[in-house]
Amino acid sequence: MEAFEHEQILHPRKRKWALVLLGCAVFVVIGVLMLRDPGEDRFMVGFFLVFFGLCGVVSLTQFVPGSSFLQLTPEGFTVRTMWRTQSYRWSDIEQFGVCEVRTGHGLQRMVGFDFSPSYPGADSGQMLRNMNRRMSGFEAALPDNYGWSYAELAEHLNTLKARYTGRS
Repeated sequence: MEAFEHEQILHPRKRKWALVLLGCAVFVVIGVLMLRDPGEDRFMVGFFLVFFGLCGVVSLTQFVPGSSFLQLTPEGFTVRTMWRTQSYRWSDIEQFGVCEVRTGHGLQRMVGFDFSPSYPGADSGQMLRNMNRRMSGFEAALPDNYGWSYAELAEHLNTLKARYTGRS
């Protein structure tokens, strides 16, 4: 992929989040139907309803403009998820790559990244970064792939990093 001279903003794919919302709605309806059965464990059904209800709310936030994005600039990148923003300079990052994290539903692919030794926050959060590295092979990861394939997004980010820092 070609690097850009100016800002580029990537957004989560609405179709993906619409499917997540639909799935959550289906499970909430199932949970409500389960409440009608007196033999069901009310605590477990309540947990089921709260969990999928909250997941539905999270997926709804993806439709609110400005709530989630990946902004790429010559200075670095900014990740915004549910109105929480974190920015990094290209020099803060050592490399990007595709990682896989084992979850209860199989393997979850993500674009992971490692921090460079010169990253200002290198000393804070070291325990969490070490745990992330053991689980995924990277110290941190992006929350979405923004409609790109994981490999293409990692390659694009590495290209931008190399271009704007003058090193690969």
